[in-house]
Amino acid sequence: MNDTKQKLIHITRQMIDKQGIDGISMRELGKEMNLSRSAMYRHFKNKEDLLAAIVAENFDMLTSNIHEITENINDSRKRIYAILYAYFDFGIKNQEHYHLMFRKQWDKELYPDLYYSAFGIFKLVEKCLEKAGNLRKTPTQSTAIMYAFIHGLVDLNLSQHSETEKGLDNPVYLIESFLDLIFI
Repeated sequence: MNDTKQKLIHITRQMIDKQGIDGISMRELGKEMNLSRSAMYRHFKNKEDLLAAIVAENFDMLTSNIHEITENINDSRKRIYAILYAYFDFGIKNQEHYHLMFRKQWDKELYPDLYYSAFGIFKLVEKCLEKAGNLRKTPTQSTAIMYAFIHGLVDLNLSQHSETEKGLDNPVYLIESFLDLIFI
């Protein structure tokens, strides 16, 4: 990837962190980088194309993190806990990026790499559950249930619905309790 394209991604990432996704405009980005409008569009067709490049990097980071977990933690339950916590931590610390990755519906035909990246992480987690072997459901079902749980937990926390009286204030406890439900 050329330097200008990588710098556009880097600056956009910073803008997302400061202003949110809605604060991104190709015009403002061009001003920030001192690039003409046509120069901007030589690197990315449009804003969505630029955001897709950022999402691809985010999936790469999350996949790398999960690979590291799978290689360094041998105990199945601890490995799945670490994966769930990695998702939770990423979602909480990278709210706007998390929304781009998991709330926005990316066109599968325009951005097949994003689909395959998301599917690849799912298969990686599924393989970890397959190795565990002591599940109440199939590895595929357990992975789907796990995804529904962790995305729900992230969304509850991001929307500030982590009330103590509902038992939603301790994500560590909730993740541990969830593992009791999927493991025999």
